[in-house]
Amino acid sequence: MAHHTVRARVAAAALAAGLAVGPRLLPARADDTAARPRPAMGQLAPAARSDAPPSSRDLVDARADMQRRFRSLLAHAGTAAAARAAAETLLQEAIDEPDRNLKWLMLEESRRLGESAGQALIVSRAIGLAAASYDFDAIDKELRCLQQMPLRGLDAQRAAALATAAGAIATRAEADGRTDKAVAATLLAYRAWQRAGDHEAARRAATRHDGLLRAREPEAATKRAASEQ
Repeated sequence: MAHHTVRARVAAAALAAGLAVGPRLLPARADDTAARPRPAMGQLAPAARSDAPPSSRDLVDARADMQRRFRSLLAHAGTAAAARAAAETLLQEAIDEPDRNLKWLMLEESRRLGESAGQALIVSRAIGLAAASYDFDAIDKELRCLQQMPLRGLDAQRAAALATAAGAIATRAEADGRTDKAVAATLLAYRAWQRAGDHEAARRAATRHDGLLRAREPEAATKRAASEQ
């Protein structure tokens, strides 16, 4: 009887030790791992993406903050040279700005000042920095901003910068399969190169524009056929 009691105590102690170890410390068998279902692609968490730009309501406090911080800078941005200097300062300050609402507003103001000063490079930099942190159509926005810059008011250097920026937009748009945007950007580049007096660059832009137009025709025909079905 004593012998059976000892055996029972040993078995109970072994069971208690196994429970103390817990199931997480026990190695999984190969067949258990294979049998465990894997999550479908639709069940996986979506990849992280940048935030949408803040709304007008979100920018109320940020606008007041920007006015306090850059009151003097913005008050003296009436000339093209001062607007360019103010835009570059806002660009630099926006890089390390932790407040996302204020950061967006600073980049927008920098873009606006660059646009008014005829500085295509500043416009492109401001939109590029914004696109790195916010989710919006950067190609469309940059193209529209550059199209609003009056070519007749640009000297040769600024016109050449505009043409270069427009050509870069065309390259990005073409890579994304957005032929319409690429066509519009190459047309802008052609006009800007003409304004800059670089006739060879204008000729290359015209050739590229015509090639994109020809490539767009099959795409347009396919879209028309699909809409008619």
